Amino acid sequence: MPRYDSKDLIRHGAAGDLIAGVGTISASSRWILLATSVIAVIPVWISRYPPMSDLPQHAAQVALLRDLHNPQFPYAGMFHLNWFTPYLFGYLLVYFLSAFIGIVAACKTAVSLFVVGLPLSTGFLIDSIGIDPFWAILTIPCAYGFAYQWGFLNFLIAAPLGICFLAFVIRHRQTFNSVTAVFSAIYAVALFFCHALICAFFGICAVLFILTTAGSIRAATYRILPLTAVIPVTLLWLQRTATNPAAMRRGRGDWNWLTTTEPYYQSLSEELHLRSAFWGRLTGFTPNLLGVFPSWWHLAIAVALIALPFLAGLRFNNRFAYRLPLLLCVAVLLWCPETIFGTDFVYQRFTMFAIPMLLVSLAGPFHLTKRTLVVKLAALLIVVGLVNTAVTRAKAFNVETNGFSHALALMEPGQRVLSLAFDHEDGVSIAPTFLHFPSWYAAEKQGLVDPSVAMMHPELVLYRTGATPAAVLWDFEWDPDEFQWSDYSGNQYRYFVVRSQEDHTTSLFSDASCPVQLRFHQEEWWLYERATDCH
Repeated sequence: MPRYDSKDLIRHGAAGDLIAGVGTISASSRWILLATSVIAVIPVWISRYPPMSDLPQHAAQVALLRDLHNPQFPYAGMFHLNWFTPYLFGYLLVYFLSAFIGIVAACKTAVSLFVVGLPLSTGFLIDSIGIDPFWAILTIPCAYGFAYQWGFLNFLIAAPLGICFLAFVIRHRQTFNSVTAVFSAIYAVALFFCHALICAFFGICAVLFILTTAGSIRAATYRILPLTAVIPVTLLWLQRTATNPAAMRRGRGDWNWLTTTEPYYQSLSEELHLRSAFWGRLTGFTPNLLGVFPSWWHLAIAVALIALPFLAGLRFNNRFAYRLPLLLCVAVLLWCPETIFGTDFVYQRFTMFAIPMLLVSLAGPFHLTKRTLVVKLAALLIVVGLVNTAVTRAKAFNVETNGFSHALALMEPGQRVLSLAFDHEDGVSIAPTFLHFPSWYAAEKQGLVDPSVAMMHPELVLYRTGATPAAVLWDFEWDPDEFQWSDYSGNQYRYFVVRSQEDHTTSLFSDASCPVQLRFHQEEWWLYERATDCH
C-alpha cells in the first residue's frame, strides 16, 4: 500500500478541491452562456421581418423551391433546380421549417439558430482546449455584424458548423482513428454543401493545426487525407459553374486598409457626412464586427471586447498551433479580395470570426478571483448592452416596414412584381436593408419578384437559359431609374413596388402601353398596379 506524508495529502486534497472548483466554474459558465445566447435572439423576433438586406431574396428562393411543385404556379417553366450547390443545407433547413411555421418564421428560426449557435459553438471549441466557455459570450455582438445585416443566410447558418468542425479536429488530435477519419471526410463534404467559403476557411484551419501538432509527416498525412474528400467535389462544382456570367463577373479587390473603393460605402459615407476612410480594411473593422456606424465610442467597445479576456488573466497560448486560426483570420481580413468567383463582400463577412479565433489562441487560469468576477460582469453588461442596441435597431426597422405590410395585404397572390427601391436605407443599419425587400411578396404570396437571385450561380433555383429578365442584379436594384416600359417589358408585371420619398408615376410610367394607377401609398412605400385587362 502506498504511503503519503502530510505534504502529499495536502497537495492531493488541494488538487481535488481545484478539480471540483473548475467543474463548478465550467458548469456555471455554460449556463450563463446558454442563457445569454437565448436572450440574444430577441432582436430577430422583435420585428415582422429581420433587418437583413439579402434575406428576402433567400426567402424567395425557398418559396420557388416550394412553388415549382405547384401545378398552379404560372412561372415554373422559367426555372430549373440546381441541387449541386454550396447553399443546399441552409435552403433545405428553411424549406423544412416553413412547412410547419410559415416561411417568415422559418427564416427567423434559421437566423436564430445562427445567433445562438455562434457563441455556443465557440464555447464548445474553447472548452475543448481548456478555456472557460464563459468567454464565448463575447461573440454574441459579432452575430449582428456585417454578414447578419447583409442577410447572408447560408453563410450565417454554416458559421457555427464550421466552428464545430474545427473543434472536432482539435478534440481528436490525440485519438484519431478510422471512425474519426470517415467522419472527418463526411463532415468536410457536408460543410461544402453548407457554404463553400466556410468550408475553405475552416478546412485550412484544420490542415494547419494538424500539420503543426501531428508530430510526423506520416501522422499528418493520415489525418489530413480524409479532409481532401471535399477537393473533388469543389473542383467539379467550379468546373460546372465557371462559365456562368455571374461567376465571371468582375469584382473589386478593395485592398486599401484606410479607405474603400466599394461604391455603396462611399455613397453611405457621403450621406452620413463621414469620410470613406471609415470603411477601409482596418478602419472598417469595428463597423463590420458590431454592425454599427463608425465612431470613437464604438471603437472603444470593440477594443474592450478584445481586451477583457486579457484583463481576466488569459494570455496567448505558447503553442503556435493554437494561434494559427487567428493568424489565418487576420490574413483574410487584410489580404483576401472583396470578390471571389462572383461572390461579393468576402473578407468583410469573416470579421465575425475575429473574436472566436482570438479565444482559441489564448490560454490561462481556469479559476475565479475577484478581478475575474469583475471583468466577467463587465463583459456581461457590454454584451447585454449591444444586444439592446440590436433590439433598438430592429424596432426602428419595424416601423419602416409598416407601409409595405399594408401594401402586401392589397396585392393578389401569384402575380409578377417589379421592385423599384430608390431608397435602400433604413437609417440604422450599415447595409441597404430595403434593397430587395419587396421579394417578401414572392416568399409569402406565391408570386415572382424581379430582380431575383435566381440568376446567380450558387443558388438552388435558377432561371433557364433565355428566361432571365432585363431587370438583373448588380445593376437594376441599385439604379431603378433606368426603368423604361418597353426596355424592361413593363406589361409583364402586375405590380410595381416602389420605395421612395416622392411619387414616380410620371417618370416611370409616362411611356407605358398599359394604364398604371397608384393603388396605395404610405410614407416611403408606393404600390402601383397595371390594369388587368391590358396584355
